Amino acid sequence: MTKRIVFDAHAILRWAQKESGYQKVKSLMISCREGSASGFMNRLNLGEVHYKTIRVLGLEGAKDFMENFVRLPITIILPDEALIWKATELKAQYPISYAGCFAAATALIHHASVLTGDPEFKKLTKVVSVEWL
Repeated sequence: MTKRIVFDAHAILRWAQKESGYQKVKSLMISCREGSASGFMNRLNLGEVHYKTIRVLGLEGAKDFMENFVRLPITIILPDEALIWKATELKAQYPISYAGCFAAATALIHHASVLTGDPEFKKLTKVVSVEWL
């Protein structure tokens, strides 16, 4: 079975800034390109990456980054009603960020693990598979 991974904004930002763990993100992206893994990210978490990239690179730099990012072998998921309801159920039960709930809900719906280094996901390890950076 092909490995299925949801890239959390935390993972993408570590990769973009070449911070600790970025090699693992890069390796998984290569696996997605080669077909031994399937990568997903929902648009809400991609929005997180965008606003944080604007803060670091400015609007033009963030625009360039995003134009290149969407070429990566990661399927961008548009939040539909099922994803929104799953994320809100998680938010009602666990004290984590709303955006984090969307990453977790995406993983649950797509039978995938969340790739992250964000410690708030420790609260969800009984609910969703987490792959740590």
